[in-house]
Amino acid sequence: MFLSKFSQYIAISLLTATFSGLLGCGAESDSDNVIRVTRNIGGREGFRKHFNTWKAVFERNNPGWSMELIDLGNVEGSEFYKSRIATGDLPEVLMTWELASFLSDSGHLIPLPKTYYEKFGIPIPAPYKGKWYTTQGGLQIQGVVINKKMWNDIGVTEPPATWDAYFDAFHKLKEKGYKPLVLGGREWSAAQPMFFALSVNMYDLVVDPDRPSWTKRKDLGEVSFATDPVARQALEKMIYMAENFVDKGALSDGYNEEQRDFYGGNGATWMMGCWMAGDIEPNKVEFDMEYWPVPSFTGRPPIYIKTSGMQSGWAMSTAASGPKQEKAMAVLETFYDPEVYQEYLNGECQFGEASKVPVTMPHYAWPAAQRLIENMRANLDKYGTTPGFHIALDDMPPPGIYTIMTRVMQEIMSGNHDVDKLLGILDSEWVNARKGT
Repeated sequence: MFLSKFSQYIAISLLTATFSGLLGCGAESDSDNVIRVTRNIGGREGFRKHFNTWKAVFERNNPGWSMELIDLGNVEGSEFYKSRIATGDLPEVLMTWELASFLSDSGHLIPLPKTYYEKFGIPIPAPYKGKWYTTQGGLQIQGVVINKKMWNDIGVTEPPATWDAYFDAFHKLKEKGYKPLVLGGREWSAAQPMFFALSVNMYDLVVDPDRPSWTKRKDLGEVSFATDPVARQALEKMIYMAENFVDKGALSDGYNEEQRDFYGGNGATWMMGCWMAGDIEPNKVEFDMEYWPVPSFTGRPPIYIKTSGMQSGWAMSTAASGPKQEKAMAVLETFYDPEVYQEYLNGECQFGEASKVPVTMPHYAWPAAQRLIENMRANLDKYGTTPGFHIALDDMPPPGIYTIMTRVMQEIMSGNHDVDKLLGILDSEWVNARKGT
């Protein structure tokens, strides 16, 4: 793996996130009556409110037991879990993201019975090697949130269909004195624009089971970033974007700074997952927003990226043995308590998919948040979704793909505009990440 300031950053961030988990909700305990649960709260108050509700309901229903938070902050989860596996100290309940396959292949997850999903009316996800491991949240999408007043001021009231159309609008926003885009380079969120560009343009919008995905062809050595013309175009778009619309000091910014800038009315556009809406109410954001689909540069229609279809929620780790396994299962079942599930949908701004739970969508008392939800629902129906590279647990890029894309975006934001070298980094780090699993 590469040795760079970025590697040092990941290591430092990992320690910081671990320390945050230790200090944020009390020191971790070896008590037999504690179930440790990971959650990527960072600076997201909506996520914290969900966890606190989950904890309160679990502890109310399970007297004498407690649920303890390990806050992963904004770091990429694979590094945290690898370190805990190495030290034999995995928490009992893990948020898996796209790491369920890595964690199960390494023998650290406990399968769930099919009846778990049936009990709550959850669409049963595709099994991984014949087994199921995770809770399923709701419908999660990723797209572009905009400050409606700023975009209206340049006369753009409908989602641009192409990256070039976005860039034309960004120039107009700059001419009006607005910051066209909020983007930091320090953390995973730096990868969002590249993730958007590759997912919508390099992968089929509708999965054809008879057609191998780009991921599978890459692993077979049939394609590479270096020789793929679409990947090259994506990098060229990222370079143009960084040169023209990203502040020079953005390398020191992360997700929290992006959030601060956008919610503070200092930026017109944020390329971010739907979960961003869960913090509008806690942060008392008053201006109107809209949530737009991801553009294309290959003639495809704009579309949202769906990242919630495969197994990607919380799972029991093998640390949950004896009585702890029963209580870890209780934690997973408490996730679908109506009060908890409502706070999850609110915090993540997702639409409910558990049909036996009387909770269907986020609800906010804060008008700006509720208006954004209604816009999101209408546009979701209008533009539809694609899975991008989130196809299945056995059809995914290697764990750490966001870290790889983040590194390349950092290189671009630092002034490295050699497309061949950047594509080479994507190729070599992909192979290294596969070896690491």
